[in-house]
Amino acid sequence: MKWETVIPAQTGTSFKLDKKDRLKVIDLEGGQVADLLAFNSGDYRESLSTAATIDCNGSIHIRPGDHLYSNRYNPLLLLAEDTAGAHDLLHPPCSPAMFRAQYGIDREHPSCYHNFLQVLRKYGLDESSIGPPFNIFMNTNLSEAGRVEVKEPLSGPGDYIVLEAQKDLLVAVTACSVEESACNAYKCTSIGLEIC
Repeated sequence: MKWETVIPAQTGTSFKLDKKDRLKVIDLEGGQVADLLAFNSGDYRESLSTAATIDCNGSIHIRPGDHLYSNRYNPLLLLAEDTAGAHDLLHPPCSPAMFRAQYGIDREHPSCYHNFLQVLRKYGLDESSIGPPFNIFMNTNLSEAGRVEVKEPLSGPGDYIVLEAQKDLLVAVTACSVEESACNAYKCTSIGLEIC
């Protein structure tokens, strides 16, 4: 193992992944979403695109053997292992605007958006770099009528995914800050990371 850490609830971190490194994202207590962004280390203008990922895989769901693609339609990460089985490619990171619109919260509230901003600033990235993330462990259902419903994550304590870098990457991961809905089973907990 090259590196491991724990992301405390409602915070985030960023780090470099070398090509072929394997990143293990672990739901330590169960029911916790982790938002992930990825950028080409050689050119930060190339970044994770959930839209291109849906387009290339032909599905709003990602399964082992599928790739996460960039805005240039290049594979960035391979989903190598998955013990949870439900993840989201549709939702933006939680933000002050979302908390205001969805829950009427005007006070200061931790958010994935601000956590991404904080951990990516040291690489010279700003808010223009924060697009829709890969929402690991987020359980999103789409009805035949097209209605989107977020249910409690299927992940239990110790469930994980393994992502293999397809090129050198800058990665940011947050432990999602939404405690007001089923998104994180109405409480926020920590996320484990391992690189090998």
